[in-house]
Amino acid sequence: MKLKRFVLTISATWTFVITYYLRKFAEYEYEMSAKKCISYLFSHLGILVFLIVGTLVMIISPLVIVRLKKRDHISKVKLVELVDNSYIPTYLGYFFVSMSVSNFISMIIFYVIIVAFTYKSSIEYFNPLFLFMGYHIYKVESDQGVQNIIILKTKNIIRKSESLNDLKLYRVNNMTYIGQKEGL
Repeated sequence: MKLKRFVLTISATWTFVITYYLRKFAEYEYEMSAKKCISYLFSHLGILVFLIVGTLVMIISPLVIVRLKKRDHISKVKLVELVDNSYIPTYLGYFFVSMSVSNFISMIIFYVIIVAFTYKSSIEYFNPLFLFMGYHIYKVESDQGVQNIIILKTKNIIRKSESLNDLKLYRVNNMTYIGQKEGL
């Protein structure tokens, strides 16, 4: 459970590292020709492998890890609220910090702090890639008063709580589920 949560945290925060290296790459390209810049990147093979592996983890892990568990069932939903936009400021903050970090050591320090806060705050389930893949994040309350987060792939945004009744979802953590809703 802790490994899954850690991998999801890395996946959710990896855009920080990608943004840092894209900015560094753009700075190098500005200072030297594109050919020298690519040569520099390949001469530092460790950085290239680090970026490729991290990016693959970011893309694949949210979809694979959550499906390793059995499906759970959510019966009656009383309230539903779309909360996609409430997570965007967090990732904009990561973006601006990664754009202002000047060296590798500072980037590592900031990244470790971001990973620690993300892991401890239990928001490891929110990967910005979900927005691009058609998922929406909903805060729902059951008829028993239990609040959950549902990450759901749908054609349209869900506005009525009845649309979420009797869903079969994959559990990400104690209060978060992911799945797909056909026909909406």
